[in-house]
Amino acid sequence: MDQEFISLTLPKRELVEFHRSLLQRYIAENLVRREQGLEEAEYPQAMTKLEEILGISEDRAHAMLHEAEDDLWNYAWYVYTDEWAWHRAKAETMKELGNKAQAIKRDALDRLIQERYENNFDEYIKEIDMKEDQEEPEIKFTRSPKKK
Repeated sequence: MDQEFISLTLPKRELVEFHRSLLQRYIAENLVRREQGLEEAEYPQAMTKLEEILGISEDRAHAMLHEAEDDLWNYAWYVYTDEWAWHRAKAETMKELGNKAQAIKRDALDRLIQERYENNFDEYIKEIDMKEDQEEPEIKFTRSPKKK
């Protein structure tokens, strides 16, 4: 079997980003595999090769794995809280409007939901706050207007 080779020249920071992306993909794939009751996939040889090229020690690679897991967890929590707040804003708006909601144009309804979302976001998030240790620094996200 013939194996094709290529040569690539790029800045080190870009190779670090490729490595980080592959690491996150590896983590996500293994989470799905675990949920499906499958064995964890082996650590990709390509990642080991990239770590060798970048001079990343085994200990540093392990630490990077945990950093990437934390980054993915923070992203997942951000998405979940954002969706939760939107759902709560929509539910409250629809309850408040009752039958009148059907007579309102979709754009106008979305603006009402968006306004409630922005005004009550912190209140909604408190409903699902999972912080165990109140001494940990609170992660603050900058929200951009949500379009549904």
